[in-house]
Amino acid sequence: MKKTILAVALASLFVGSASAATVYKNDSGDNLKVYGGMEIGGTFVADKDKGAFKSNKTYVDDSFLTIGAKGQTGDIFAKFELDAERTDWTVDNNFRLVIDKAYIGYNIAPKHSIEVGRTDTAYDHYDAFGDFSNELAAEVSEAGDQDNTIKYRGQFGSVKVGVSHSLEGWDAETDGKGKVTKGYITDSREGKVTNGYVGYFAEQFTVIAAAETVDDRGELYSLHAEASFDKFGIGGFVSSSDKEKDQDDSMTYVLSAKYGITEQLTLLAVGNVVDHDQDKKDDEWVVVGGEYKYAKNVKLAAEIAAGGEKGTLGYVKAYYWF
Repeated sequence: MKKTILAVALASLFVGSASAATVYKNDSGDNLKVYGGMEIGGTFVADKDKGAFKSNKTYVDDSFLTIGAKGQTGDIFAKFELDAERTDWTVDNNFRLVIDKAYIGYNIAPKHSIEVGRTDTAYDHYDAFGDFSNELAAEVSEAGDQDNTIKYRGQFGSVKVGVSHSLEGWDAETDGKGKVTKGYITDSREGKVTNGYVGYFAEQFTVIAAAETVDDRGELYSLHAEASFDKFGIGGFVSSSDKEKDQDDSMTYVLSAKYGITEQLTLLAVGNVVDHDQDKKDDEWVVVGGEYKYAKNVKLAAEIAAGGEKGTLGYVKAYYWF
């Protein structure tokens, strides 16, 4: 699933664009805060025979809830986060509660930090950069959150870099329908993962290159860019996937644009092409939609995707976070 707007919003708590609830704070700056949010909504499936979801329903709920705590003492910081999320899109549409984050970090210098534990891999911070859609556009299938991860992030002027390495996770075995048959389930399923990014961040233009290698799966490479011109923005990315297991090498191309009608209302359009090297059929589709920012912590989004192998899809969600 695409990195959600809620996840991006919660990440913004660390840079001050949203406000968590402060439980404790002293004169030295040490603090403890709680935060959270939810997404309410899902996807409308027009052509169920095309198998966009493993469901016979016209509407597939994909609501989501997260709550967490974060704190800092001197240069040491920590975060713990729980997510209530869908395990699948079958008729049962099951929920599960998972530990999404559990890590300790250290600010080794201004704008330079390391994190250790269950956290986002470095690539995960920018895997959707250049894509202005909320959900229905093509994705870069990087590893995402992983157990046993060590990550460095730093900034040198306008250049930002990040690199992480994850040991093999400890996921449970399931029956393929979301039911745990042995052990405890997380989404840390990729195994030994190494990835990273380097990006140049200017006032009106940003370009990022990222890469990942995973034992027994293959490699990913992508190049992302965004530019803004007053009310108009343009972005996109190109991604190369070399998956050794299923031999499904592919190239993904995404080009997106947005226009701000007002400070609250934005229209968007995204073109998507997935070019498979093997016998699997190539896929092309277009996403159009809009989003309305009711407040800095409330957002409404709607999209329609058409022309692809998944059939025509609609997407509607309300996002709230604190």
